[in-house]
Amino acid sequence: MMRRSLLFLSTACAYAILSLTCPFATAQIDNSTPEWKNQQSRGQMEDAANQASVKQNKVPKEVKVTVEADKPRGAMAPWVMAVHGLVSDAHMLDPEVSQLLSAAGITTVRYPGGRIADTYHWNTYRPSNWQGLDHPNVGYAPANDLGSFAKSLGQERTTILTVNYGSNVPGSGPGEPSEAAAWVAYMNGSPTDTKMIPKDAAGNDWQTVGYWAGLRAAAPLPTDDGKNFLRINHPAPFGIRYWEVGNEVFENGFFGGEGLEEDLHAPYPKDPKENAKQRKKNAALSPESYGKNFVQFAQAMKSVDSRIKVGVALDKPTAGQINRDEWSQDPVTGKYVQNTSVSVKEDFNKGIDWAHGVLSTACNEVDFVTLHWYVSDTTQDSGFKDLDAYKVLNAPQETLRPILMGVVDQLQKSCGQKSRSIQVAFTEVGVAPYVKVPEPVVPGLFAADLYPSLVEYGVVNADWAELHNGFLDEHNKPAAAYFGMQMVHALMNFNDAVVNASSSSSMVAVHASKRGDGSVGVMLINKDGKNATTVKLQINSATPLGVKGARFDYGKSNPPDGMTVQAKAMEGLSNSMTIPLPPFTATVILFPKAQ
Repeated sequence: MMRRSLLFLSTACAYAILSLTCPFATAQIDNSTPEWKNQQSRGQMEDAANQASVKQNKVPKEVKVTVEADKPRGAMAPWVMAVHGLVSDAHMLDPEVSQLLSAAGITTVRYPGGRIADTYHWNTYRPSNWQGLDHPNVGYAPANDLGSFAKSLGQERTTILTVNYGSNVPGSGPGEPSEAAAWVAYMNGSPTDTKMIPKDAAGNDWQTVGYWAGLRAAAPLPTDDGKNFLRINHPAPFGIRYWEVGNEVFENGFFGGEGLEEDLHAPYPKDPKENAKQRKKNAALSPESYGKNFVQFAQAMKSVDSRIKVGVALDKPTAGQINRDEWSQDPVTGKYVQNTSVSVKEDFNKGIDWAHGVLSTACNEVDFVTLHWYVSDTTQDSGFKDLDAYKVLNAPQETLRPILMGVVDQLQKSCGQKSRSIQVAFTEVGVAPYVKVPEPVVPGLFAADLYPSLVEYGVVNADWAELHNGFLDEHNKPAAAYFGMQMVHALMNFNDAVVNASSSSSMVAVHASKRGDGSVGVMLINKDGKNATTVKLQINSATPLGVKGARFDYGKSNPPDGMTVQAKAMEGLSNSMTIPLPPFTATVILFPKAQ
């Protein structure tokens, strides 16, 4: 079991929630042990789904909220608070970025990115030729090589890594399990480990575990042999736990279209326009083929470090909708174009078909499944260009449930009892970047509601996409989602418990936590952009709570002060109290344990 990491605070910050000058608490992430202390169960997802309230579109004048502080529903996994990084992002490793991530409670950065992952080669920092679409490769930022990224992790941050499933080093064939195993060796191996890593199908010699771990431990050579970027003077293993095999492999062309994801398990025609004809329904690109290949990847990687968890890429397994993203971004021009290859007839159950094919062949080796989810609901009045704030802010309750219930259904059907140990991660999640956002605060309120909801469902990782596209701008100025996640960090730290909480109105979301210091946190979110409400809060707790605490407010009428949502001292707290809640506002109140 993973031991609970201790919070290291100065004497002045010993009671952090009452100190307005004290930074948010941080903790050291322990990647060294094989199991997180609370395995997330499918039953937890079902319990969370049943908390959905009756639909409303206007907040009532008064809303009743009840918190059961002694009824835990789960705990925040150390990898939940996360962002999606890209090796093409020139500002990913800026010094101030690390400080900003810590201030928002971000513990995890996904690397090396999304579609980039299936042409990325960690040991050369050079991509394979991108054949899936008719455009050149995305350039890598010079400072984002694996060695530099690994050094940036430190003791308070970890990563979820996506290994290359789509292409080998020369770009002449598919991704190689041996390359993935060598990456595990570099991150987690011992310099003294003599275990051989097999040569791959292209004849590349992947040496031993100790060879790659020794590079990590070594100092750079006076004369660079091309591998100095991997020599980072770090003898201790990083102990990275979560590894994903491929990114959105279901977009490889098996279901038609050009194929948005590189996958050389089947050859590409010279003319990309012929992709749909020549690659569609190709058995080598099928979900069953991915499942069988995934088993080879997982076994090769775990032969290096048996403690790691290896994840398989799924589409959202929901029926009755088109699961393919309808828009894609050209990485050269940056423009979003509509995907015209979607076929309602053929793609209606695409996510379900993919999940069934993959899981039916790979279940025994699957430790977690990965999903991507971008909310993109738009209003009819805007010609479907403007974000629909009402639908987006209700998505954590209304849309998330069928997605996760679809996952539960497929896991139970294909994996039986094994499904209870399979975890869920959202390696990309956020607001679709091509949609106009009339109310800038809405993505922040969505993030503030989404992350506690994911914790309640038992999700172990959620990477907000992207680090510099909706989270921070190119000048590292925080955007709305940043402040939304900062509110989550005010509510709870990783390993803190989430407890039962209910609201009489779907227009007021509520989440509550039982923190390690015995305090209780309550988050309230008014999803109505025009009307304020009054919350009648009732906290049922066997442990007496104090009368002096702290309050955090973020919203339309409560903009952040610079880079931080500031805490304000709050007195007169009680288990039963009335709280005014302005329109489009998230409020977190911390109730200390009575002294």
